[in-house]
Amino acid sequence: MSIVPRHTPAEHLTALQEELTAAGITLGPLKPGTRVTRVVDHGGIRWELTYIGRGHWCLRGPGVEYGVGGDAAEVAERIAAAALDEAEPGIPAPATWRGVPVPGDYATSWDGPAATAWREGAGAALAYAALAKTATD
Repeated sequence: MSIVPRHTPAEHLTALQEELTAAGITLGPLKPGTRVTRVVDHGGIRWELTYIGRGHWCLRGPGVEYGVGGDAAEVAERIAAAALDEAEPGIPAPATWRGVPVPGDYATSWDGPAATAWREGAGAALAYAALAKTATD
């Protein structure tokens, strides 16, 4: 049984749209194959907003892989603050990703394809290590 609501109530969708519009952000369409996840492109960054109930949204995007919850105002503020600055492009990398220190080459271009490939490789290595540990236990 899913814990995510099956639809977004009109009042919460309207509140989100008003907050985003006030911040200069356009609410995008539904993500294909979903009923409660919207796509937002702002400042060169793609975000996913999933309605999680009671007027709260789960925001996922660069640096927020698992999502962070908040009401419409908090979500709009976070998206607006993360817009890429033309003078200093790129998304700041965390010091560690899933407990693995981020190499300097990838930290400088965290939103680039090389860093994405590194995250996928590190995730695969962590999964393999967990499976190997389970097999030996």
